[in-house]
Amino acid sequence: MNNDLEKLKTIFLSDEVDAEDYQDNLDKISEWEQLLVSNENIKGWQDHDITRKIVQRAKESHATLSLLLANDRKLTDTERASIYARQDAMVWMISIASESPEQVIAGIQEDIKKALQP
Repeated sequence: MNNDLEKLKTIFLSDEVDAEDYQDNLDKISEWEQLLVSNENIKGWQDHDITRKIVQRAKESHATLSLLLANDRKLTDTERASIYARQDAMVWMISIASESPEQVIAGIQEDIKKALQP
């Protein structure tokens, strides 16, 4: 990635670029550099063992809560709302901590279907 940024700098920050464009180009390239570093940091965080365990725990918790909703007909509206809120929190955690939240959520749905089958 650094080679690509260096190539961009060579092209867009050459002596042929006027001062105003030079500064605009420099600002944009700096912004891209910051985004790349941020994305690399997020990727590293998502790949960390602890983060993976958190995602796994959130997945299990969401599935457990879904089964509770499906199987306990005596829950009050307040209890159901609380469970829905906790499920939303699990989905939010999965969405920020997982590299592929759609796959994780699809896995949750499969786990729930398997658990509900007689």
